[in-house]
Amino acid sequence: MASQKKDSSDQLLDLLVYAPVGLALEALDNFPRLVERGKSQVTLGRFVARTAAKKGTSTLEGLADRVTNEAGQVIVDIFGIDLTPSSTPDAEAAAATATVVSEPDDFPIAEYDSQAAAHIVKLLPQLTAEELDQVEAHEAANRNRVTVLRKIAQLRDSE
Repeated sequence: MASQKKDSSDQLLDLLVYAPVGLALEALDNFPRLVERGKSQVTLGRFVARTAAKKGTSTLEGLADRVTNEAGQVIVDIFGIDLTPSSTPDAEAAAATATVVSEPDDFPIAEYDSQAAAHIVKLLPQLTAEELDQVEAHEAANRNRVTVLRKIAQLRDSE
């Protein structure tokens, strides 16, 4: 019984006295190494957070564009209403009096003028910068669809 009590008291001394003193002395010896390790962990954490934030933002923007384009295409398919600026009554009147510039034979997207904005937007990422310039000029001169022009601007920003 006495040896058990001594073992318990020795354990208590180890836990409450010797271990804290040893830990304090060890921390003093290793302080610079601990500081560097802490700095590297914080730097790594910042990098991971920034990367996650950028990825999340671009993913959300892409999702919002895709939902907008798909919703616009559904409205065109179901109701025959194109919600791009060219479908407003004033824009239709202006389009009727404006000179339509037809697409050249070497235009990057075949039958461009007969395609819906949602379909064109899906094809834009495959085009070169020069082809995007061509499509943008043609779109701005004709139907001036915000969906198409916005997608071109987004692709340029990501270059």
